[in-house]
Amino acid sequence: MGDVKNVLVTGGTGFIGIEVIRQLSEAGIRPRVLVRRPHRVSLLNAFEIDPFQGDLTLPSTVERALEGVDTVIHLGGRASFESYERLRPTILDGTLELGRRSALAGVEHFVFGSSLFVYGNQVQLIDANTPLEPVMGYGRAKLEAEQGLERIATESGMTLSCLRLPHVYGPQSLLFRQVRTGVAIFPGGMSNTTGQLHVDDAARLLIAAGRQRWPGSSAVADATPVTWSEFFQILKAHHPNFRLITLPFLVALAGGAVLEPILSRRHRPTLFTKDTVIGFNLEVPVTPGLVWDELGLDPTYPGVDTGIPATLDGYVRFRWRSPLVDHRRR
Repeated sequence: MGDVKNVLVTGGTGFIGIEVIRQLSEAGIRPRVLVRRPHRVSLLNAFEIDPFQGDLTLPSTVERALEGVDTVIHLGGRASFESYERLRPTILDGTLELGRRSALAGVEHFVFGSSLFVYGNQVQLIDANTPLEPVMGYGRAKLEAEQGLERIATESGMTLSCLRLPHVYGPQSLLFRQVRTGVAIFPGGMSNTTGQLHVDDAARLLIAAGRQRWPGSSAVADATPVTWSEFFQILKAHHPNFRLITLPFLVALAGGAVLEPILSRRHRPTLFTKDTVIGFNLEVPVTPGLVWDELGLDPTYPGVDTGIPATLDGYVRFRWRSPLVDHRRR
């Protein structure tokens, strides 16, 4: 793995994090994993890891995990499209404190899993010149975290990769969790084009950015932007019994506005929010090859026409439970 010797992964028991752990393990790297809820470590039983109990909202708990680490792959944080106020403690404050303590610990390279939602609605393909104009709390928190990490990196000499991930899908994603039931709900008209990326390729990019000490911030996606309509057409072609229910945009938006405060009072992350509806309806197409070309890689799944069948093939590797619906504390 190049110069990567001791790597810490946050969010390692989440959807993308588990794939990062798997690929690191296959490459002969025994990663450290920052774990907030210890019972979720069982999801990583198949891999050689060093778990460290810690919480991004309690910065002092991450210091032991950072001792001797040369690379951090940071995927931790509240993974739902809620209000900025609810997301800020982990996505912004927790990320910046982790960045500061990483720099003090002598970490050489920090990889941050950011989001395409740092952009607003885009008609043209997103590239290096596309303005950063988030219209959702999630995008705002991610962008402010990027900007804070850039300041920390400049002051400390630590190199930084900010990969703005698109919709990442795979056997254990929340979307395909619905697909497994045979029915999924989509909030909107499905005519918008968005970047897509299979989870295997998302993990490959994050690891390669750390391995090659790639410095920069960029959108990433596969090689073939598609509309949501095209995405689900391909899905139905490979899963004929699957049924998609669509809700009109304004109906879904109103429903999210009503449900979000009710579910939030239960202190549980939720996907039933107005920002979820907005996010699924944004135009966020990505120029093919961004970051891939600089890292000298090609996507394993260059489009959803190959990625979706692979996802359906990989349904039952293990019993998966998304952190968004795993409400146990112990």
